[in-house]
Amino acid sequence: MNRHLEHYKLGTLCSVKHGYPFDGSKFADHGTYIVLTPGNFFEKGGFKRIKGKEKYYTGAFPQEYLCSKDDLIVAMTQQAEGLLGSTALVPEDNLYLHNQRIGLVFHNHDLVDKLYLYYLFMTKSVRKQISDSASGTKIKHTSPDKIYSVSVSIPSIDIQRKNALLLYWIDKKIENNSLICSELEAIGKTLYDYWFVQFDFPDENGRPYRTSGGEMVWNDQLKRKIPKGWAVGKIGQLGSIVSGGTPTTTCADYYCDNGFAWITPNDLSGNGEKMFVSHGERDITQAGIDSSSAVLMPKHSVLLSRRAPIGYLAISDNEVSTNQGFKSIIPNAGYHEYYIYYLLKRNIPAISQQGVGTTFKEVSKETLSDFKLPLPPKPIANEFANAVSSLCENRCVLEKENEELTKLRDWLLPMLMNGQARVE
Repeated sequence: MNRHLEHYKLGTLCSVKHGYPFDGSKFADHGTYIVLTPGNFFEKGGFKRIKGKEKYYTGAFPQEYLCSKDDLIVAMTQQAEGLLGSTALVPEDNLYLHNQRIGLVFHNHDLVDKLYLYYLFMTKSVRKQISDSASGTKIKHTSPDKIYSVSVSIPSIDIQRKNALLLYWIDKKIENNSLICSELEAIGKTLYDYWFVQFDFPDENGRPYRTSGGEMVWNDQLKRKIPKGWAVGKIGQLGSIVSGGTPTTTCADYYCDNGFAWITPNDLSGNGEKMFVSHGERDITQAGIDSSSAVLMPKHSVLLSRRAPIGYLAISDNEVSTNQGFKSIIPNAGYHEYYIYYLLKRNIPAISQQGVGTTFKEVSKETLSDFKLPLPPKPIANEFANAVSSLCENRCVLEKENEELTKLRDWLLPMLMNGQARVE
């Protein structure tokens, strides 16, 4: 194996161009062009699509700040912990605008492959050097000159291309799996709305209930018509609502790497559109559970964050516990977890409106338990769960595959970058 590496400063391998200072008064919820922010980066690298939270720009701007597909960009401001120095490849032509908190990276074609440079920025060495040289107390900033001073060691450009392509195709597989999961999620949500919002669940003849003339009756509590035979229900009827807890963080005996899964809202913030969760950033021990109000819940429990923010949602893929930021539902009342998941997903905006608090809103156990909604007979609810079971199970398989692929990529990345391994 040829492990010969050449030592460079990043200033020799690339140049970085600051973005345009877009006028904040001309941002809108809709438009033609989206202004990129550090929020468009994942912490470890990669482009993050923020559906529904885009900042569109309605003013004039120099065309040189309109990004092209596969432009390499770097976060120059640490908008959130760990984002400083993250890189991404712009996913589309003529849609995204390059603002001043982001650098556009141009690579030296003779010395470095662009994909390799993209992954080089993800290494701990490069990220640490960028972070250590950053300025600012509350929010860190870097600059082109500080990036140029970063020291790296790289192999020949032919080896760079092979190594980077392996990592790239792993990432593309992860991305494709995620897109499939998003489509499956959309199908499940659409079917839920069809059955339980439009009330076109299959009647006894297999026809859509409401469209086929199924009887609807007025309900005074809900102030709407619901199918005959349905009741006014509460979320508390779906199962046991369980709170979480946090073991004292100063006691090392309460935390470990391979113990009982312990989930925090922050763990689900990076969960993307994943439906299932098995572990968080760290596990807790039996002593940690015994010393706190954390509760060990069975597989298939439905986790809902109740604050900061309200609405992160997942189904446990094994026994889990959570911190106090959750109100979880153990489905022990005859309703399937898939039905509960999509019911909560559909009602999160309304549940959030009932949150109280000054610094940030939170939903109490009583508020969640007493949340009213039209509740179908259990056979209809569970027939829906059966209808979506195959797509949910497919999602679980793809999500687990992505977890393994992510571990593989993260394991390969430093070795491919530092010459310990290469693609033949």
